Amino acid sequence: MGARPDRDRGLGDAPLRADADAEPLRGDLAAGVRSLRDGEVDAAIASLRRHLQAHPKSALALYHLGLCALQQDRRDEARKLFEAALALQPQLHGAASNLGALYLEAGEDIAALQSLQQAQQLAPQDPRVLVNLAAALLRRGLWSEAIEVLQEARELAPGHGTLLYNFALAWMERYEYTKAMELLDEALVYRPRFALARALRVVCLHEQGRLAEATEYAKLSLQEVGEPSADLHIVLGRTLVASGKVKEARAALEQATVIDKGSAPAQLALGELLDAAGARAQATHWYSLYLKNPLRSPDDAKRIRQRLKQLQAAQGS
Repeated sequence: MGARPDRDRGLGDAPLRADADAEPLRGDLAAGVRSLRDGEVDAAIASLRRHLQAHPKSALALYHLGLCALQQDRRDEARKLFEAALALQPQLHGAASNLGALYLEAGEDIAALQSLQQAQQLAPQDPRVLVNLAAALLRRGLWSEAIEVLQEARELAPGHGTLLYNFALAWMERYEYTKAMELLDEALVYRPRFALARALRVVCLHEQGRLAEATEYAKLSLQEVGEPSADLHIVLGRTLVASGKVKEARAALEQATVIDKGSAPAQLALGELLDAAGARAQATHWYSLYLKNPLRSPDDAKRIRQRLKQLQAAQGS
């Protein structure tokens, strides 16, 4: 569970600076932007594509088509559109910010950091850019720099749930679990159904040895969040493992993989649980999936790769 890009107001709505371009909003371009703001995505796409046919180098049309692609969860297409828009108009800080967040989602930390630093230069007072930048800094292990950025962002946007979540995560890297929980509780005042903050709170309780409280809070959160959460099932599963409730833990972790088939933490946790239980063939399956996952942790991957070789050697003997 790592630092997250801004989700409080959505990935795609980082505004443009008023002086970011010399392209007037008129005709099909204006109609497309208006339709997108009204939530009429299909109409927006039609208008923006008409404008792009007449003006192939329209950075604003490409940018807003990228926002449309995000609305329809077409991440790869959004990424290409933002990249094209930014190549045409390097002042589009919304494109740089969204690209950074998409790079973070894909585990491309260096590209994310570069893109978000560019966005910060263009819009140093935008808290969403700062939240995403702090997430990228934490991914690169730049703790002091991330704390500095988060403090600046918090002054600009008090009560920002994702900011507080990332702030808590940063303090957890220094084993300051009490301070982290204070920040998470504050985040949950503003976003009571923030599943990631609830999951991180379970981790804090777990790390403090408060396993019964952690289990109870995880189960309560699964009821109160109101939508499936792989993260909550994963932290519940790990807490149950620590409590010696292996059968319940396995059920929780398997449910996480149902919700998110590509969850690297769930794959790792299932592999380790089955390995400890002596189910070598099943552990090998989950370890193999984990090592193929682009979002795997480099440190964990090195350890699991060695363990997988041991299991495969034992099966072949």
